[in-house]
Amino acid sequence: MTLPADLEAAIVAFLARETRTAPADIAADTPLVSSGLLDSVGLVRLAALLEQRLGIRIPDADVTPEHFDTLDRIRSYATRRG
Repeated sequence: MTLPADLEAAIVAFLARETRTAPADIAADTPLVSSGLLDSVGLVRLAALLEQRLGIRIPDADVTPEHFDTLDRIRSYATRRG
C-alpha cells in the first residue's frame, strides 16, 4: 500500500511549516529529527496528523526517530500502520 498523494502532500507541507524549510528542500532521505530540524513537539504533532488522516492510533513508544526521522521512514511507518 502506498500513501495517497494528498496525504504525502500534507506531510510535506506540515514538515515544511514545522522545520521552516522549503518543501522542495525536503527530500525522501532528509534527516528531520537527528539533524534537529524537527523537535519533540513537532514529532508529536506529526504523529497526531497521521493519526487523524489515517484513522489510526500511534502508540507513544512508536513516536521515535526510528519511525519518523525521514520522509521515507514516515512513509514506510504510515503505510504499515494504515
